[in-house]
Amino acid sequence: MAVSADMSVDNANPAHGDTITVTYTVTGNDAIPPQGATIGGRVVVGGEPFDLSASVTMPGTPAAPEQYAEPVLAGVNFSATANPAVWTAVIP
Repeated sequence: MAVSADMSVDNANPAHGDTITVTYTVTGNDAIPPQGATIGGRVVVGGEPFDLSASVTMPGTPAAPEQYAEPVLAGVNFSATANPAVWTAVIP
């Protein structure tokens, strides 16, 4: 099975002061050795679009835990949650 990575944002059009949640999803485990990838998307805040990007290390064979970097969105500070694949941030 091929390895793929995806990142979703629970609210692609947040208002200032809203909390957003970014969730990574990685499927497959046959990348030999583990592979790094950069994934991204876009959110719109107050009518202005911002690019969202992040890096993820996908598992190799045998499968190892995925590693997720803090998402990057200009001017926004994300916080890790108990789930390493989930990050939250308040939109300034």
